[in-house]
Amino acid sequence: MRMTSQRKSILNLLSKTSQPKSAEMIFDEIPNHTMNLSTVYRTLDTFFEQGIISKSTMHNTSYYYINKKDHHHYMICLDCQKMYEMDCHLDVFADQVAKEHHFTITHHDMTVYGYCESCQQKHIEK
Repeated sequence: MRMTSQRKSILNLLSKTSQPKSAEMIFDEIPNHTMNLSTVYRTLDTFFEQGIISKSTMHNTSYYYINKKDHHHYMICLDCQKMYEMDCHLDVFADQVAKEHHFTITHHDMTVYGYCESCQQKHIEK
């Protein structure tokens, strides 16, 4: 994969944040909109296929984040939409299942949906 200036720009934006971002959020942060939204989507797809980034989906919108050395996943509150990072504990299980089925895993993703502590109170009171 060739690292173009546009790809560098998108990767730089993702690396500067601790929270996942949608393609639209990334597009809005690009100085002077030097690329179009379809380029952002294509670049994110390429990064995802290469294993550089991961994504979580909420309400039909994908949110992208840089893969770190210590692989992680997210919990997303369905009410306030706050995202909480959590460690990954699936690797051993995934490797075992892959071995049983003679399957080569390239990557995995898990997003947990529910209600944060603050929003739980709102739903109990209803």
